[in-house]
Amino acid sequence: MSFPETLPLPRTRPPMEAPPLRWGILGSGWIAAKFVESVQAHTRQTIAAVGSRSPEAAERFAADWQVPHAYSSYEALVSADDIDIIYVATPHNLHHEHAMLAIAAGKHVLVEKPVALNHAQAAEMVAAARTKGVFFAEALWTYFLPKFDVISQILDAGIIGDILSVYTEYGEYLPRDHRIFDATLAGGPLLDLGTYPVSLLAKLLGTPERIVGLATPDPAGVNGQLSVVVSNKSGALGTMSTSPYG
Repeated sequence: MSFPETLPLPRTRPPMEAPPLRWGILGSGWIAAKFVESVQAHTRQTIAAVGSRSPEAAERFAADWQVPHAYSSYEALVSADDIDIIYVATPHNLHHEHAMLAIAAGKHVLVEKPVALNHAQAAEMVAAARTKGVFFAEALWTYFLPKFDVISQILDAGIIGDILSVYTEYGEYLPRDHRIFDATLAGGPLLDLGTYPVSLLAKLLGTPERIVGLATPDPAGVNGQLSVVVSNKSGALGTMSTSPYG
């Protein structure tokens, strides 16, 4: 099969076409602000409320982003009647607790990546969401970029043949006071920067049959740089590296 003269068009829908929902933002940190900024600029969604354990932080966030309601507890936020869906934007080690809180309240949930610290936590959240009949997803935005849909179409059509090898890498230089170096916050690059190359390996190679990893410990008590090699049932190999050192 020859390579086409033109690439397929992406099938992703424009964000403005998504039906508007009323969002509650659980957490008031940097990633919550980036999320609200993008939602307000590019969609018809409504940011209805924000919740924080600090009343001052909730009020400040609400003022900065013109959010009508600020709650000083997560329980009050997820119980609000004028909210359809909760965006969980707290540190990694709290994603499971806060997603389960929102699901129990009957709210749809979008959890910032990583969705959980391990398989058991993720499975529990999925089961709870199914029981409650609510939507539950991880906010891994790269899957929804138009270029990834184009790549998926090319692969599904068999245009480039069978995939034998995949190499993925993502690293950034992060200062020593960054949360990625805090073991109490589930630090280390794998659950943060590494979610992107790992998800690409899974997308291209499917479920691995074998995984071999090697990490260099950081003095802060977390993994430093990390490399992983995976193989699937067809024998294809995937290599992933991630690092907070640059």
